[in-house]
Amino acid sequence: MDDGRDDLPAAGAIRVRELSFAEPGLPDLWARLLAASDVRPITQTFAFQKLWRETYEVEQLLLLAAERDGETVAIAPFFATGGMVFFLGVGEADYHDLIGAGHDPDVVTALVKEAMERTEDFEGFKLHFFPEQSRTPAALEVAGSRLGLDLHEMGDIVTVVVDLVADPVAVRRAVSGSMNKREGGFRQRGGIRVQPLTTAAEVLPLLPEFFAMHEARWESKGIESNYLRPEVRTFLERWVEVSAAHGWLKALRLEWEGRTLAMEFSWEYESRQYCGQWAFPLADARRSPGQVLLRHSVLQALDRGVTIYDQGLGDQEYKFHLPNRTVTCTTWGLFPRDPAA
Repeated sequence: MDDGRDDLPAAGAIRVRELSFAEPGLPDLWARLLAASDVRPITQTFAFQKLWRETYEVEQLLLLAAERDGETVAIAPFFATGGMVFFLGVGEADYHDLIGAGHDPDVVTALVKEAMERTEDFEGFKLHFFPEQSRTPAALEVAGSRLGLDLHEMGDIVTVVVDLVADPVAVRRAVSGSMNKREGGFRQRGGIRVQPLTTAAEVLPLLPEFFAMHEARWESKGIESNYLRPEVRTFLERWVEVSAAHGWLKALRLEWEGRTLAMEFSWEYESRQYCGQWAFPLADARRSPGQVLLRHSVLQALDRGVTIYDQGLGDQEYKFHLPNRTVTCTTWGLFPRDPAA
């Protein structure tokens, strides 16, 4: 049976080598390739990916670079465990992709082939959350046909984003409606103090309270907070430090009656705000402090000139209080073709 292997690119056309995060010049190379990528979120930056690797245990790092004519054209931020290959950042990032020329089937073929050969007891790839604008899945399908692998769609999820530039008047109108009415109840009892937080020194002392609020809220729903895991706490603590040093951290705290009413983490990168986790005291839940927090988060983003307000993975009801659109993020699997098929 012809499995397409005759379609492999000419030997020597693309060379793949393994990288180390400590390699001199890699941050600049990474930034250059990311700027040319279909997908350029903050979680694809060198700083985020390096920190994730340092925080979470992985069985085998597969940080691979594809070179054409001596020039690096793409980086595959992979790791392998139990015979499966995944993207670095999984569990913390809303978007994933190759860095650089992920749209090029020859480049992708070379990277996939190298990852297969380096993975002990290779079983397949499970690559999460390619946003719909990525051209890499199409290149993966070509690579699979060349290497005897089949591409499988393994599910999708949406992110909800708000374009703050297309119609800022409509956005301000949305946050001036029911969200403003929710805030009215708090204003009757002294008002709310809005605290933008952009430095590690401001945020780190608040983390124990934030973790406790998050855990209590999710426990009330019968769900364990992910912050019960020490490594998740550690990652947020270190990401606060790293992102603040880059000027990306845009956390927000609302204070009412001298205490925390609500708090959120978000980050701004290339004029796009990425919303992270938020929490509030369980005792205040009936007053909808989350809507008040969302209102001020959006107003702060508008004032800073943010163009896209990205509310992250999931289609929770509260995300649709604003003019929005959804972006479908698909998980793809590459598995050895069944000879019987």
